[in-house]
Amino acid sequence: MKIMKTLSIAAVTGFLALPAMAANVTPDIIFGSGNHNGGFTVATIGDLELGLRAKRRYTTPNDAIGVGIIQDAAGNYLFDSTGATVPAGRSYWSYDWSINSDIADGSDSLGTYKYQISVDYDPSAAENMQIYDPLGAVSTGYYLGTNATANGAATFDSGGDEDFSAFNVAQNSVNMGFLPGAPIGAGQFRVSLTAFDSAGVVGSTSINVYVDTPVSAVPLPAGGFLLLTALGGLALRRKRKT
Repeated sequence: MKIMKTLSIAAVTGFLALPAMAANVTPDIIFGSGNHNGGFTVATIGDLELGLRAKRRYTTPNDAIGVGIIQDAAGNYLFDSTGATVPAGRSYWSYDWSINSDIADGSDSLGTYKYQISVDYDPSAAENMQIYDPLGAVSTGYYLGTNATANGAATFDSGGDEDFSAFNVAQNSVNMGFLPGAPIGAGQFRVSLTAFDSAGVVGSTSINVYVDTPVSAVPLPAGGFLLLTALGGLALRRKRKT
């Protein structure tokens, strides 16, 4: 089953807040013991924290321990795959996402909001945004925890209509090769993470990724602008347990 839906409805852009670049997420990297924090583009809206980063893979050293997160002054993530041996069906880079619904005391659970990840499927300067709910029944899975969860101490969940009342942190690392039909070669890409409540958009962060491709134009600040979309019948609209 495909996890992605094509964004076919006209979008508008709106400015929210300029996220912090090369930042840590709260509480730490809870997936995969030994993965290092840092290098995230983080938006903090009240007690809600949304983080994204891109990282290289299949090099020595690689990002199993959080090495090779390369940002330029504008916050773009830049990667050169020269000399890398990439397994069939995998991309040279992955993106890590992090959601903390309450960095203060964890009392607002993950179910307080709904979430959307948008991934650019067009390797050119144009965009073809595909969207999915990272905590939905049809997703690439996720790791759950709280503000007290230590590095690598979360438990993986393959996805479903979970009761999120005991958790305020969710994270995962996603290779482009995990996404049906996604481009896995060179190009320039955008990934966005957005949170919604019943009134609409609460906050968003985005990253620009350049793989074996020069930065050909000055992009929007990573995460500084939000792609607002009409979600229609997406799984995002399904009611969560809180």
